Amino acid sequence: MTFFKNRGFQVKFDKYNKLIIVFLTTSFVLLIFSLSYSENISTGINRLTVMVPMVLLPKIFYLNKRTFTKKRIDWIISFFCCSVIIFVLYQMLLLLFNFDIITNDLSISEIKRNNLHHLSSISQDQIQQIKIRRLRNFILKLVDSHPTYQGLWISFVVFWLISKLKSDWRQLKYKIPAILVVGMLIFWMFVISARMPILASIVAIILTWILFKGVSIRTFSCIILFSIITLFSLNTFIKPINTKVSEIVDNVFTLPTKGNDIYNFNSTNVRSGIYYCDGILVKENWLFGTGIGDMQAELSACYDEKIGAKVYKWQSYNSHNQYLFFLISSGVLALFSFCCFLFYSFRKMIILGNTLLFYALAVICIVMLTENIISRSDGVLFFGLFVSLILLSSKNKVKI
Repeated sequence: MTFFKNRGFQVKFDKYNKLIIVFLTTSFVLLIFSLSYSENISTGINRLTVMVPMVLLPKIFYLNKRTFTKKRIDWIISFFCCSVIIFVLYQMLLLLFNFDIITNDLSISEIKRNNLHHLSSISQDQIQQIKIRRLRNFILKLVDSHPTYQGLWISFVVFWLISKLKSDWRQLKYKIPAILVVGMLIFWMFVISARMPILASIVAIILTWILFKGVSIRTFSCIILFSIITLFSLNTFIKPINTKVSEIVDNVFTLPTKGNDIYNFNSTNVRSGIYYCDGILVKENWLFGTGIGDMQAELSACYDEKIGAKVYKWQSYNSHNQYLFFLISSGVLALFSFCCFLFYSFRKMIILGNTLLFYALAVICIVMLTENIISRSDGVLFFGLFVSLILLSSKNKVKI
């Protein structure tokens, strides 16, 4: 509405904004075009409807860029971060009143559902895995938001709070609550077992530090050493992470078998099967893709014909990689366009020296290696918001 009320003014696009918008729009248009060779058109339309905010939100924000002063943009970021903090507090409070979810022994139904034997013969690692799954399912039912996406939001809020601590909040009365909130958020990431966002946060912090601080070889070596020690400590002292690492090492190159026994499948070999079928579809459809409407059907057919494990019939498993999603659904041009969009977004943030948005984009890009962020509503809205903020970023400190 603001744009149309003020249509007398012209929107000026700098070269990076033009390229960001063109490549982002092109990748989405190619997804729409893939409907022309999809058999399941209604499925494709439903998928595109969910993904519309990836293009629509940035364009709405940018066309109304004159209304977004630096103060208003700071207010938007602050409002988002405060909302995430309240969201986490709400979950922690309800978990406190339902603490038996963590402490209770495995029920008979859980043992049967996972095809285990008597409780006395089950290893502690298996019990830990089932309890983590129980907690994650409780959170999913409670707030209808996957822990991975929560971890993505929390990662940004933690970085924002730390940035505030270093720059604006010099008074002790602000620093102490902020430090406590940072600790609470990091603790919650471990509680909900948001493993990929935790790893992405560590990598993104290192990249941001190296690119914006201009570190020496000695400092770089210290950063690498510190990262190795941190990861080793997490693996040693945090039981869920240790359990997951052991599972990955033991199962990363195996596929679930045709049986449905708990010893034949876990989250790691199920993902291995997903990427195995992703590779088959990429090889067969790399030029134009399967069409966005048929992608999931083709994946499900591959799971059934090439692997045959019953676990793939219990729910639909997508590509679990946003880059492969573009490649499989719409071909190499869609992937190339999306990668160009990311390249120019990163380039703009580096030129402007915007560490906050660079960090946010880095975390998103890393998590997209294992999740289809833009294919879910709670991911695409986060993505669209930060693309909007990237487009509104400017060297001008007064008006954006």
